[in-house]
Amino acid sequence: MAKLLGLPECFLTSSPGGGVIQGSASESALCALIAARNAALEGLDGAAREEKAAKLVVYVSDQTHAIAEKGCMVLDIPHLRVVPTIRGKADTDNYGLAPDDVARAMAEDRAQGLVPFCLMPTLGTTSTTAIDPLQKLIAVARAQPEHVWVHLDGAYGGAAAVCPEYQHWLDGAEGCDSICVNTHKWLLVSFDASLLWVKDRRPLIRALALDPEYLKNDFTQSALNYKDWQVPLGRRFRALKLWFTFRRFGATGLRAHIRHSIALAKQAEEMLKNDKRFKLFVEARMGLVCFYVAFGGRELNEALLRRVNESGKAFLIHSVVDGVHFLRLAIGGLEVDSWHIDNVVDVLSESLTELIDENPKWQQLQRDSFVSAA
Repeated sequence: MAKLLGLPECFLTSSPGGGVIQGSASESALCALIAARNAALEGLDGAAREEKAAKLVVYVSDQTHAIAEKGCMVLDIPHLRVVPTIRGKADTDNYGLAPDDVARAMAEDRAQGLVPFCLMPTLGTTSTTAIDPLQKLIAVARAQPEHVWVHLDGAYGGAAAVCPEYQHWLDGAEGCDSICVNTHKWLLVSFDASLLWVKDRRPLIRALALDPEYLKNDFTQSALNYKDWQVPLGRRFRALKLWFTFRRFGATGLRAHIRHSIALAKQAEEMLKNDKRFKLFVEARMGLVCFYVAFGGRELNEALLRRVNESGKAFLIHSVVDGVHFLRLAIGGLEVDSWHIDNVVDVLSESLTELIDENPKWQQLQRDSFVSAA
């Protein structure tokens, strides 16, 4: 799988690194944080270890998935620095993480006596599919006086790298310490199956290895033991369903699925543009279309979401970014085709018309919106 995604050789099992199947991106992030913290505290004991542990800081953006916060909660990491994103400031207009803001945050924290130890950029954020500028963020991390572990959360967007034309999104990946891609999000594998790669397996194993007598056997010292790559001591046979899926679809089929999802998202985007009542929140880059009603604010958008979902003809989700409540059409199912997109947009348009017809306030807002646009 690493080869299919075009990951650098340092993440292959034949190198000092390697990969392991976790349950979810939350587990992958937790393992990365465990390894990163242990590496940052290595060689310290007692009061010195406790003192430095109390100063450790993890850096994320305000668009990073909640897995980062959850990991810090579980591990009692005291400082999670959430760096605000500004549209168009980073190398993406989808609210990516700006490297200069990260550098400034780290400098401010060091001046306060804190210790930056982990940075978690994202390839395909949940709300807007932002692609954080990986190479520049890694450069910021490597400019710090102490090693900053870089964990790339590619749980959703990383899957697109099965297509050669999207592998540039992973440029600079050799600078990451760990990378996560969920096969159950966009690669047709059933939940749960999150792939975690580390560039150097030793920090992870040092942080998680246990060898009680009752677990020892003839192969204990001669083979990779994945109990030392994860939190649980036991493992499910998740590899089998990956094998079946990849045998069924092959690289050609998986690439076709990703390309088809992106094409359908573009189709939906163009159709929504043709209805002047809708506005796109960000450009559709992957299989996600983000849009909202141009008038009526959150109240009308929430009403539209509720009306569409209650119809049973489509199911959408929402998010709020930069104070804007918007709807999200996620496309990634195996059987979804062009006519499904036609139907969804029709349902959206018809439902919006019904809501406006039922409410004089929204009728007036629609008229005012079109007058101001003219």
